[in-house]
Amino acid sequence: MEKLAQFYKALGDETRLKIIALLFNKELCVCDIFAAFNLSQPAISHHLKILKQAGVVNDNRVGKWIYYGLNPEALNDVDLFWQKMKRGAAEKIPREPRCAD
Repeated sequence: MEKLAQFYKALGDETRLKIIALLFNKELCVCDIFAAFNLSQPAISHHLKILKQAGVVNDNRVGKWIYYGLNPEALNDVDLFWQKMKRGAAEKIPREPRCAD
């Protein structure tokens, strides 16, 4: 559950959500991500660090460049969690009465 909580905490920022949207279906280097925002490069790096620590993104070094992409394993973990919740909600175990009349 801790990993899931970290995942959702990382998503609790509009800039990080926008970064994730940029990374949909492609890897980007910091310079490409930086170009899409009106923020400093250190600020973008900070957001990427949070996303990486939460497992939302992976990085891949190619020469002197670091490319970031979505971590499919983390997304699968989140999907599995919600599938379990959905199955549990569908089963609806009847409540036992708490108080006697």
